[in-house]
Amino acid sequence: MKLFHKIFLCFVVIFSITFQIVGYLLINYAYGNAIEQEKELAFQEFQYNKYILQSILYAEPDFFSEREAERAAIAKNFTVPIAVYGIDGEYFFSNMALLPEGIALDEREDDRISFQIYEKEGEGYIFVCDYISQGGNEMYLITQTDISSVIKNQKDMITYFQKIYLSFLCISFPVIILLTKAITASIKEVGTAARRIAGGKYSERIPVKGKDEVSELAADFNQMAEQVEETIVKLSDVARQKENFAANFAHELKTPLTSVIGYADMLYQKDMPRDQVKSAAEYILNEGMRLESLSLKLMDLFVMDKQDFSLEEMSVKEIFASLKQGIEPVCQKREVRFHMEMADGRIKVDYDLFKTMILNLVDNSIKADCKDIWVTGKANGSIYQICLEDNGKGIPPEELGRITEAFYLVDKSRARKQHGAGLGMALVSKVVDIHGARMKIDSDGKNGTRIYLSFMQKGEDE
Repeated sequence: MKLFHKIFLCFVVIFSITFQIVGYLLINYAYGNAIEQEKELAFQEFQYNKYILQSILYAEPDFFSEREAERAAIAKNFTVPIAVYGIDGEYFFSNMALLPEGIALDEREDDRISFQIYEKEGEGYIFVCDYISQGGNEMYLITQTDISSVIKNQKDMITYFQKIYLSFLCISFPVIILLTKAITASIKEVGTAARRIAGGKYSERIPVKGKDEVSELAADFNQMAEQVEETIVKLSDVARQKENFAANFAHELKTPLTSVIGYADMLYQKDMPRDQVKSAAEYILNEGMRLESLSLKLMDLFVMDKQDFSLEEMSVKEIFASLKQGIEPVCQKREVRFHMEMADGRIKVDYDLFKTMILNLVDNSIKADCKDIWVTGKANGSIYQICLEDNGKGIPPEELGRITEAFYLVDKSRARKQHGAGLGMALVSKVVDIHGARMKIDSDGKNGTRIYLSFMQKGEDE
């Protein structure tokens, strides 16, 4: 059953139950008041007829014991049907069409008057009974008051009320339908939006109106949709990067292997001058070195994804003093001036990974045909920031977002000549993540590159 039908039925049931309860209470209240009024009237009639009976007994004390034949003649003296019983329950006289059943005839001392309401087949009566003592006579007087009209009015009120109920129910049906539609409209919007999102429209949102529970549901749905959209975008990026990785990896293998096979076949099939043999062998050597670099960096990437690393607290000055010994000879060989100025500080690192990261960054700067490399470090509150700057060719601003993708090369021809595989910055990004650090790259594509690495200092992340 749909929510619309459930809400509609709930409205109808609640309306019906409320209407019937209110009607029942009103009719019972009106009936109770009418019965109370009839009781008062019956009591007044009883008192009046009691005085009449006492008058007869006062005038003729032996009327019921000696003048049995004349008892029926006194009926016209009473205003309502009566019955007279002796103190022992002996029947004396009655002009009632219906005698009461089970009325108490033993209340002589407590001065209480007995009432009994009798209903049968649409007729109703109030019987009033009391003890009478007059002129040495003791007896019980019972009067009968007809209340059939009250019972008939009650039944007429019930019938009339049911007609009103059915009329109101028919009139309220359109109102209930409109209210139900208004309540379920927002929920239908959620369902529609969910189906559209399932169909690929991840930017779908629901307008939030008001501050009720349905509006909160819409707000929560929008928040969920935003998370889904962000996740889908991330997954799409990951899938695209994987596709690019596979395509680039295949290309990076195919291109050098094709040339290597070609040159090797030429050396095998033909007798060539020594200078041509030397040139072919040099090409094979260069491509082999590039493939070796590619395989080593790929292995590093896979190891980083699957291994847990233990970070140790170390002095930044000591780390770079050790690194400088390996960096300076490389820079001197390529005629690059290396400058370093590190402030004191302590950070948690894996030394081997940290060294790999810095060497890759220096290698990238050298490959960018720079003349100078500056490495500086300074503490800024809870952060220790390392900046590596060069005056090489730089990175175009539109390429900065993809620079950390595996196999991505800004200048493919220059990178291949220098045995580059496009994995250096991917390794750097992975090492930065392992250390819980942040990396920022600035470049205008003309005046070199600046890379900022921010690490938490000792004690600040605990």
